[in-house]
Amino acid sequence: MGITAGGLIILLALSGGLPEVMWLGDQGTVGSAASEAMGGTTFTDDSPQSVLLNPAMASLLPEGFSAGLTGTLALDIEKRTRRVYDSFGGVVGESEHGFNQSFRPLPGSFAAAWVQGDLAISAGWRATSTFGYEYSRIMNDGDYVKVAEEKLDFSGNLNDFGLAVAWTQWNVFSFGAGGSFVTGTRSMDHSIDYVDPTATDLENDIETSISGIMARGSALVDLGRVTVTAGIEQPMSWKTEVDTVEVDLTLPMTIRAGLRYLPGNRLKSLFAADFWWANSSSIEIDEIEAAMRNSWGFGAGVENTLPGNTIGRVGFEYDSSPIVGALDRMKFTTGLGWVVNELAVDAAISFSPIRWDQYQVDGLPSFTTGDSLVIESSRTAFTLGVARTF
Repeated sequence: MGITAGGLIILLALSGGLPEVMWLGDQGTVGSAASEAMGGTTFTDDSPQSVLLNPAMASLLPEGFSAGLTGTLALDIEKRTRRVYDSFGGVVGESEHGFNQSFRPLPGSFAAAWVQGDLAISAGWRATSTFGYEYSRIMNDGDYVKVAEEKLDFSGNLNDFGLAVAWTQWNVFSFGAGGSFVTGTRSMDHSIDYVDPTATDLENDIETSISGIMARGSALVDLGRVTVTAGIEQPMSWKTEVDTVEVDLTLPMTIRAGLRYLPGNRLKSLFAADFWWANSSSIEIDEIEAAMRNSWGFGAGVENTLPGNTIGRVGFEYDSSPIVGALDRMKFTTGLGWVVNELAVDAAISFSPIRWDQYQVDGLPSFTTGDSLVIESSRTAFTLGVARTF
């Protein structure tokens, strides 16, 4: 989840039973396709893109110059079912309220790294959050007669231009520092077309610009088969501008930790696990609390080298919502990789389902008094990555 966009919930939230991604954005492919296939274990991934998040991991990159590129295609499906209740709280009936589907490319990441002796440097670009969402619904009155049609479209992304430096001591300890400048836009197009020709239709377009700085520090202990790493990410000087009105955002510090384990078997297995925690309750907009809760998440995965030098990967990821527990998300991942000389090609597929009842989220009233909505959505994403060592 793109937690760096969390402060926008107060400024741009609409009352309509919309999913969390509308407010917070979707995290992009900030690491390699290999880490995406292993449960999104970006913090323990030794790719030029991932070390921008964990600078100390740059010490594990191969000697010389290397570069990596990723991109993603995503299929989003959302179904909304209206539940009608009687005076005793029983369900009278259900009907499909809306069905939305979109298939679109998502920006990914590109980075290059240089390693010489005990010093490693990486620089690149990552799309840390994307705001792609399309939604439509039929608006009915108390007698379930159509009165209007509502449409909503979100687009935009946050671009992270980062730099990371790492140095190694005694071939065991590595220390890294880095930072990035984040900038992006978020566009909203909201319209309501009424059936009554005498009613005034609604057309509302909002353009939002976002900018800020991220500071990162991390450390790593390489014990051969086991690698342990931890780090901190701190947002600074974040601002958002909506219709020429500039607002200061106070965004949360994130603590991260990771573990890599090489058992040394014939399959050349690699186990990786990430964990993160953010004090999201500290989010403020112009010193006004956003009333969010602290959030956390983890990812874990394994890879094995199969006959023919094909690498198979599988993983699982879980992210808690800073808004409400009903919006917690999980992701199932798998993928394949191939290495030919100095060229590595990786592919990953992930599936992320979520189901929640509208009444479980404060501030989102039912469309019709006495009713509620059940929202079922999923994202199936295909990520392709290419890396080369020179």
